Amino acid sequence: MENCVHRLDSINSSSVGFAGGKGASLGELISAGFNVPQGFVVSRVAFDAFLENADPDGRISSLLADITDRKSKVFPIAQEISAFLGPAEIPSSVLGAVVGLYRQMGLGRVAIRSSATCEDGAQSAWAGQLDTYFNVSEAELGEKLKECWLSAFSRRALAYAATHGFDGSNFGVAVVVQEMIPSAISGIGFSVHPVTQEPNLSLIEACFGLGEAIVSGEVSPDAFLLDKETGGIVESSRGNQKKALVLEPESPQPTWRNLGDKGAEPKLTDSQALEYGDILNRIEAHYCRPMDTEWAYYNGGFHVLQARPITTLAPGYDEKFIDDSEPWMRLVKRPFSLLEYSIIGHWTDPKHAAKDLGIERLDHFLGIQDDAGMTHMYFPEPRLIAAHDHLLDLRQNDRDKLIGILEKGKQLYEEGMQRIDNGVTFSSLQEAADYFCEIGKYTVIVPAWLLLAMERVGVDDSEVHERAEWLRGHSVYPRLVHKLLHPYVIEHARGIGFSDPEQIPFVATWDELVQGVDLSVLEARLEAVRSGSRFVYQMIGEEYQVRLLPQTGYLLMRLAHAHLPPDPEDANCLTGQTAWPGFHRGRARLVLSSNPEGYQVDPGDVLVSVQSNPNLMPLLRHAGAIVTDEGGVACHASIVARELKVPAVTGVGNATSAIHDGDLIEVDATEQVVRIIERV
Repeated sequence: MENCVHRLDSINSSSVGFAGGKGASLGELISAGFNVPQGFVVSRVAFDAFLENADPDGRISSLLADITDRKSKVFPIAQEISAFLGPAEIPSSVLGAVVGLYRQMGLGRVAIRSSATCEDGAQSAWAGQLDTYFNVSEAELGEKLKECWLSAFSRRALAYAATHGFDGSNFGVAVVVQEMIPSAISGIGFSVHPVTQEPNLSLIEACFGLGEAIVSGEVSPDAFLLDKETGGIVESSRGNQKKALVLEPESPQPTWRNLGDKGAEPKLTDSQALEYGDILNRIEAHYCRPMDTEWAYYNGGFHVLQARPITTLAPGYDEKFIDDSEPWMRLVKRPFSLLEYSIIGHWTDPKHAAKDLGIERLDHFLGIQDDAGMTHMYFPEPRLIAAHDHLLDLRQNDRDKLIGILEKGKQLYEEGMQRIDNGVTFSSLQEAADYFCEIGKYTVIVPAWLLLAMERVGVDDSEVHERAEWLRGHSVYPRLVHKLLHPYVIEHARGIGFSDPEQIPFVATWDELVQGVDLSVLEARLEAVRSGSRFVYQMIGEEYQVRLLPQTGYLLMRLAHAHLPPDPEDANCLTGQTAWPGFHRGRARLVLSSNPEGYQVDPGDVLVSVQSNPNLMPLLRHAGAIVTDEGGVACHASIVARELKVPAVTGVGNATSAIHDGDLIEVDATEQVVRIIERV
């Protein structure tokens, strides 16, 4: 059959329509001079011919018509299609062309890899949703080719298609037939860190054996973080790999081999990691965009097995949103609105805090709202420590003054409670702003920072400690906000003609309300907030900046320097590596099999599994969060979690043994921890 097979070295990135994303990219890599195993692609023409022969009446198209519905039941559709296509045969002209080119190229054992013609795009990678087969002989070519085609109608593939809006009209499968590389070491490489999205950092993961062990989430790999500008290794971690997928001489198919102590040995040397880092940089430069790659190390060199765009980067990920002239220190996260947060930034500015906090330039402030609506508060670390030290100095050398400051906080608390009871409002926005700065400084900042400073240096002063603790336990500030602040600014919003006055705290800053702001700016922000954007508020001196972004989790991960798994610090918390940042609380649903049948994950449940197998896609799409024992940031389901924007922590190690089905758990992927809140 004409045009049903094409050598990889005859196609390029423009061939996606008939060669699929994987096939087209492999051809492009070969044309660019990268070391890619030889082979060919069985095009979508062959797939379409198979379907036309097996289904002349279009029964499958009618079955696929509803899969764009996220709630559709894909199990019965997949079962019906599988039963219908199972007996169908590959047209002899197609099979003849496949075997003919296989022999012409002198191929031996091959890998057969599905390549969806709608995959590897800007928004969907189809990672692990279609079948791959290793070490296939000539006699098995037809069987495995058909199985790759049928995998397009599997439960996991249809669930993925439903989630991403694909249907029968834009759905097809090409198949790559490629020289088998029996690698002893394999892995992946992201030219931009997929979680922190720092454009100057690349990530390489490596394992013993075939790389399918990494991408299927079966093992926790070694990881290398590389600085593309300096060409050096920034961080590295060692995964304790328990097993490896290998080709044994006596077995035609890959088998799992227990590694014992060898699993803790390094998989790549530093020089090898840097060598692949250079290859990764050249791949990114060739495609002019960040890339997700797979590789194998064999016969003393690297072979590139795949290159596809990283599908989950935020718009503007490579822009500089945050001033980094000083290191930021995170204090707390609270459910603050933009309005509240913007006034908090003035609690410690020179006008309101220089006298008591002793800092003339504590006027740098940063707030980042996460997907759960919590706002993370940051101050410059050296300035914050200096403010803490000033309070300690007061306790040491002018204790009476410090006691007086704490007493003033108590007086302001009592006055604030009376103000709430009496419904006393304000004469102007400026008066309200100054009042809330005064309340915040004396009832929140001074006692909180004093307690932190005393704990840091081990100071024992029972009277000071008791007064500060009283203020921390009797905060009037949140009540003032909800009883006086919000009603006042909502009424102001009505007066200026804002379309949704109740939402003004979420779209306006204090400075904007005091000084006046163009209503069109506030209306545009309202639309962004309604579409799910979160704010980044930054004050540097007298200048402030507000941005509303569709993603902010990656910025939080950057500030936490959370590139590799953290060391456990709390026995009650499980730690792992973030595949996608965010926070979610829900009931745990343990899935201890790679077969989703028999399990149910309701919307909002946390899926807890040994590994993030792509077969679990029908369940993953309902989960509020994902936790796994094994796996790294490159496994298939980690990629899916990033596409779905679902908080995910992988490589926890003991999640399925420490967590029981039905437990209430918190997945704080931004902190890379999982907390068990309530046992069933």
